[in-house]
Amino acid sequence: MNLNIRSHIDGLGLRFCKFRLTRVPLFPLRNAWILKQPGKAIFYLFTIMILIVKESHEHGRCNHNCFGPVTRLKIYNELSHGYLHVNGSNVVTTDESDGILYKISSGRNFYLYDMRAEKFICWRSRRPRATRELRNKARHRMHSPLIARNFSNPKCRFQDLVAEGGVGYVNLAPAFNRSLLMKFNSRGRFVTQECTPSTKEVRKRHLCAKQTNFLIDDGDACECREAERHFCRAKFAKMKEFRSVCKTSNRINGL
Repeated sequence: MNLNIRSHIDGLGLRFCKFRLTRVPLFPLRNAWILKQPGKAIFYLFTIMILIVKESHEHGRCNHNCFGPVTRLKIYNELSHGYLHVNGSNVVTTDESDGILYKISSGRNFYLYDMRAEKFICWRSRRPRATRELRNKARHRMHSPLIARNFSNPKCRFQDLVAEGGVGYVNLAPAFNRSLLMKFNSRGRFVTQECTPSTKEVRKRHLCAKQTNFLIDDGDACECREAERHFCRAKFAKMKEFRSVCKTSNRINGL
Protein backbone atom coordinates (compact mmCIF):
# COMPACT_ATOMS: atom_id res chain seq x y z
CA MET A 1 0.00 0.00 0.00
CA ASN A 2 1.50 3.31 -1.14
CA LEU A 3 0.85 6.46 0.83
CA ASN A 4 0.95 9.57 -1.38
CA ILE A 5 0.92 12.79 0.59
CA ARG A 6 0.52 16.25 -0.85
CA SER A 7 1.92 18.98 1.30
CA HIS A 8 3.39 22.47 1.11
CA ILE A 9 5.59 24.56 3.29
CA ASP A 10 4.45 27.91 4.56
CA GLY A 11 6.09 30.30 6.89
CA LEU A 12 5.10 28.37 9.97
CA GLY A 13 6.56 25.04 8.88
CA LEU A 14 5.36 21.81 7.29
CA ARG A 15 1.59 21.58 6.90
CA PHE A 16 -0.19 18.45 5.57
CA CYS A 17 -3.12 19.30 3.40
CA LYS A 18 -4.36 16.03 1.92
CA PHE A 19 -3.30 12.41 1.53
CA ARG A 20 -4.40 9.66 -0.79
CA LEU A 21 -4.16 5.84 -0.27
CA THR A 22 -3.28 3.61 -3.21
CA ARG A 23 -3.81 -0.18 -2.93
CA VAL A 24 -1.24 -2.52 -4.50
CA PRO A 25 -2.56 -6.16 -4.86
CA LEU A 26 -0.39 -8.97 -3.59
CA PHE A 27 -0.97 -10.88 -6.81
CA PRO A 28 -2.95 -10.11 -9.97
CA LEU A 29 -6.36 -11.54 -9.10
CA ARG A 30 -7.69 -10.75 -12.55
CA ASN A 31 -5.36 -13.37 -14.05
CA ALA A 32 -5.49 -15.90 -11.15
CA TRP A 33 -6.58 -19.42 -12.30
CA ILE A 34 -7.99 -20.11 -8.83
CA LEU A 35 -10.86 -17.72 -9.59
CA LYS A 36 -11.44 -19.15 -13.03
CA GLN A 37 -11.52 -22.82 -11.87
CA PRO A 38 -12.83 -22.92 -8.29
CA GLY A 39 -13.73 -26.63 -8.54
CA LYS A 40 -10.18 -27.65 -9.34
CA ALA A 41 -8.84 -25.41 -6.59
CA ILE A 42 -11.06 -27.08 -4.00
CA PHE A 43 -9.93 -30.52 -5.23
CA TYR A 44 -6.25 -29.60 -4.88
CA LEU A 45 -6.84 -28.16 -1.43
CA PHE A 46 -8.66 -31.31 -0.32
CA THR A 47 -5.84 -33.52 -1.66
CA ILE A 48 -3.22 -31.52 0.23
CA MET A 49 -5.21 -31.84 3.45
CA ILE A 50 -5.42 -35.64 3.05
CA LEU A 51 -1.66 -35.90 2.48
CA ILE A 52 -0.94 -33.82 5.58
CA VAL A 53 -3.22 -35.98 7.75
CA LYS A 54 -1.74 -39.21 6.34
CA GLU A 55 1.82 -38.03 6.94
CA SER A 56 1.10 -37.00 10.52
CA HIS A 57 -0.67 -40.31 11.23
CA GLU A 58 2.13 -42.48 9.83
CA HIS A 59 5.03 -40.40 11.08
CA GLY A 60 7.86 -42.64 12.25
CA ARG A 61 6.50 -45.85 10.67
CA CYS A 62 7.62 -47.69 7.57
CA ASN A 63 5.07 -49.47 5.41
CA HIS A 64 7.59 -51.59 3.56
CA ASN A 65 9.70 -54.67 4.15
CA CYS A 66 12.97 -54.55 6.06
CA PHE A 67 14.90 -55.73 3.05
CA GLY A 68 13.69 -57.58 -0.04
CA PRO A 69 11.41 -60.41 1.13
CA VAL A 70 12.27 -59.90 4.82
CA THR A 71 9.95 -58.50 7.48
CA ARG A 72 10.38 -58.45 11.24
CA LEU A 73 7.71 -59.75 13.61
CA LYS A 74 6.90 -61.36 16.95
CA ILE A 75 4.71 -64.46 17.43
CA TYR A 76 3.03 -64.56 20.83
CA ASN A 77 1.39 -67.51 22.58
CA GLU A 78 -1.08 -66.50 25.29
CA LEU A 79 -1.14 -69.85 27.08
CA SER A 80 2.59 -69.84 27.82
CA HIS A 81 2.83 -66.03 27.92
CA GLY A 82 5.89 -66.14 25.70
CA TYR A 83 7.18 -65.52 22.20
CA LEU A 84 8.15 -68.15 19.67
CA HIS A 85 11.94 -68.36 19.47
CA VAL A 86 14.94 -70.68 19.29
CA ASN A 87 16.64 -71.96 22.43
CA GLY A 88 19.67 -74.02 21.46
CA SER A 89 18.26 -76.56 19.01
CA ASN A 90 14.77 -76.40 20.49
CA VAL A 91 11.82 -74.23 19.48
CA VAL A 92 9.85 -72.88 22.45
CA THR A 93 7.40 -70.15 23.42
CA THR A 94 8.72 -68.71 26.67
CA ASP A 95 9.37 -65.25 28.05
CA GLU A 96 13.15 -65.76 28.00
CA SER A 97 13.53 -63.89 24.72
CA ASP A 98 12.31 -60.65 23.15
CA GLY A 99 10.78 -62.85 20.46
CA ILE A 100 12.08 -60.99 17.42
CA LEU A 101 11.91 -63.22 14.34
CA TYR A 102 12.51 -62.49 10.67
CA LYS A 103 9.94 -63.67 8.18
CA ILE A 104 11.35 -64.47 4.74
CA SER A 105 8.55 -64.61 2.19
CA SER A 106 8.71 -67.32 -0.46
CA GLY A 107 5.62 -67.14 -2.62
CA ARG A 108 2.63 -68.18 -0.53
CA ASN A 109 4.94 -69.64 2.12
CA PHE A 110 7.57 -68.16 4.40
CA TYR A 111 10.58 -69.03 6.55
CA LEU A 112 10.99 -68.07 10.21
CA TYR A 113 14.52 -67.10 11.20
CA ASP A 114 15.86 -66.26 14.65
CA MET A 115 18.76 -63.87 14.08
CA ARG A 116 19.95 -64.04 17.68
CA ALA A 117 20.40 -67.82 17.44
CA GLU A 118 21.19 -67.61 13.70
CA LYS A 119 18.91 -70.57 13.01
CA PHE A 120 15.75 -71.38 11.07
CA ILE A 121 12.64 -72.83 12.69
CA CYS A 122 11.92 -76.09 10.88
CA TRP A 123 9.77 -79.21 11.03
CA ARG A 124 11.59 -82.48 11.54
CA SER A 125 11.80 -84.71 8.51
CA ARG A 126 11.27 -87.75 10.71
CA ARG A 127 11.62 -88.73 14.32
CA PRO A 128 15.18 -89.27 15.48
CA ARG A 129 16.57 -92.74 15.86
CA ALA A 130 16.07 -94.44 19.20
CA THR A 131 19.57 -93.89 20.51
CA ARG A 132 20.70 -94.77 24.02
CA GLU A 133 19.28 -91.47 25.27
CA LEU A 134 15.95 -92.17 23.58
CA ARG A 135 15.55 -95.85 24.37
CA ASN A 136 12.55 -95.04 26.49
CA LYS A 137 9.55 -95.13 24.14
CA ALA A 138 7.72 -92.43 26.07
CA ARG A 139 10.64 -90.03 25.70
CA HIS A 140 10.92 -90.89 22.03
CA ARG A 141 7.22 -90.29 21.50
CA MET A 142 7.36 -86.90 23.23
CA HIS A 143 10.24 -85.61 21.11
CA SER A 144 9.24 -82.26 19.59
CA PRO A 145 8.63 -82.25 15.83
CA LEU A 146 10.07 -78.73 15.66
CA ILE A 147 13.80 -78.18 15.46
CA ALA A 148 16.17 -75.28 14.82
CA ARG A 149 18.53 -75.65 11.86
CA ASN A 150 21.48 -73.63 10.61
CA PHE A 151 20.37 -73.83 6.99
CA SER A 152 16.97 -73.75 5.34
CA ASN A 153 15.25 -76.64 3.59
CA PRO A 154 11.69 -77.35 2.36
CA LYS A 155 10.73 -78.46 5.88
CA CYS A 156 11.39 -74.92 7.12
CA ARG A 157 8.61 -73.32 5.11
CA PHE A 158 5.36 -72.44 6.87
CA GLN A 159 1.94 -71.01 6.17
CA ASP A 160 -0.29 -68.92 8.41
CA LEU A 161 -3.96 -69.91 8.55
CA VAL A 162 -6.93 -68.02 9.90
CA ALA A 163 -7.65 -69.35 13.38
CA GLU A 164 -11.14 -70.23 14.53
CA GLY A 165 -12.73 -68.50 17.48
CA GLY A 166 -10.68 -65.34 17.58
CA VAL A 167 -10.18 -62.24 15.47
CA GLY A 168 -6.54 -61.49 14.79
CA TYR A 169 -5.30 -64.98 15.65
CA VAL A 170 -3.51 -67.29 13.23
CA ASN A 171 -2.43 -70.92 13.12
CA LEU A 172 1.03 -71.88 11.92
CA ALA A 173 1.40 -75.02 9.82
CA PRO A 174 4.19 -76.50 7.70
CA ALA A 175 3.78 -75.85 4.00
CA PHE A 176 3.92 -79.57 3.17
CA ASN A 177 0.95 -80.43 5.43
CA ARG A 178 -1.53 -77.77 6.51
CA SER A 179 -3.27 -80.16 8.89
CA LEU A 180 -0.24 -80.15 11.20
CA LEU A 181 -0.38 -77.16 13.51
CA MET A 182 2.07 -75.73 15.99
CA LYS A 183 0.69 -76.24 19.49
CA PHE A 184 2.33 -75.38 22.78
CA ASN A 185 1.46 -76.00 26.42
CA SER A 186 1.66 -73.62 29.36
CA ARG A 187 5.38 -74.35 29.78
CA GLY A 188 6.12 -73.19 26.27
CA ARG A 189 6.89 -76.67 24.95
CA PHE A 190 5.46 -78.31 21.87
CA VAL A 191 2.56 -80.63 22.75
CA THR A 192 3.42 -84.12 21.54
CA GLN A 193 0.73 -86.19 23.22
CA GLU A 194 -3.03 -85.93 23.48
CA CYS A 195 -4.75 -86.13 26.84
CA THR A 196 -7.00 -89.04 27.64
CA PRO A 197 -9.82 -89.26 30.23
CA SER A 198 -7.49 -91.24 32.48
CA THR A 199 -5.20 -88.25 32.88
CA LYS A 200 -6.53 -86.91 36.17
CA GLU A 201 -3.44 -86.07 38.14
CA VAL A 202 -3.13 -82.39 38.92
CA ARG A 203 0.59 -82.34 38.20
CA LYS A 204 -0.08 -83.56 34.65
CA ARG A 205 -2.88 -81.19 33.77
CA HIS A 206 -0.48 -78.78 32.11
CA LEU A 207 0.14 -81.49 29.50
CA CYS A 208 -3.54 -81.42 28.55
CA ALA A 209 -3.77 -77.68 27.97
CA LYS A 210 -2.58 -76.58 24.57
CA GLN A 211 -3.01 -73.67 22.25
CA THR A 212 -2.62 -73.46 18.49
CA ASN A 213 -3.56 -69.80 18.16
CA PHE A 214 -0.89 -67.13 17.92
CA LEU A 215 -0.90 -63.36 17.86
CA ILE A 216 1.31 -61.72 15.26
CA ASP A 217 2.99 -58.43 16.08
CA ASP A 218 4.45 -56.89 12.93
CA GLY A 219 7.61 -55.01 13.75
CA ASP A 220 8.55 -51.57 12.49
CA ALA A 221 10.51 -51.85 9.25
CA CYS A 222 12.50 -48.75 10.19
CA GLU A 223 14.24 -50.66 12.97
CA CYS A 224 15.69 -53.59 10.99
CA ARG A 225 18.49 -52.06 8.99
CA GLU A 226 20.68 -55.01 9.92
CA ALA A 227 18.62 -57.36 7.72
CA GLU A 228 20.33 -56.43 4.44
CA ARG A 229 23.81 -56.88 5.87
CA HIS A 230 22.90 -60.17 7.57
CA PHE A 231 20.99 -61.94 4.80
CA CYS A 232 23.39 -61.06 1.97
CA ARG A 233 26.17 -63.17 3.48
CA ALA A 234 27.48 -66.33 1.84
CA LYS A 235 25.41 -68.46 4.22
CA PHE A 236 22.20 -67.44 2.44
CA ALA A 237 23.63 -67.21 -1.08
CA LYS A 238 21.89 -70.40 -2.23
CA MET A 239 18.43 -69.22 -1.22
CA LYS A 240 16.54 -68.07 -4.30
CA GLU A 241 14.74 -65.47 -2.21
CA PHE A 242 17.98 -63.47 -1.86
CA ARG A 243 19.77 -64.01 -5.18
CA SER A 244 18.51 -61.00 -7.09
CA VAL A 245 18.08 -58.56 -4.20
CA CYS A 246 21.51 -59.32 -2.74
CA LYS A 247 23.15 -59.09 -6.15
CA THR A 248 21.72 -55.61 -6.58
CA SER A 249 22.62 -54.64 -3.02
CA ASN A 250 26.22 -55.83 -3.35
CA ARG A 251 26.62 -53.94 -6.61
CA ILE A 252 25.32 -50.72 -5.06
CA ASN A 253 27.48 -51.11 -1.96
CA GLY A 254 30.52 -52.08 -4.00
CA LEU A 255 30.86 -55.56 -2.50
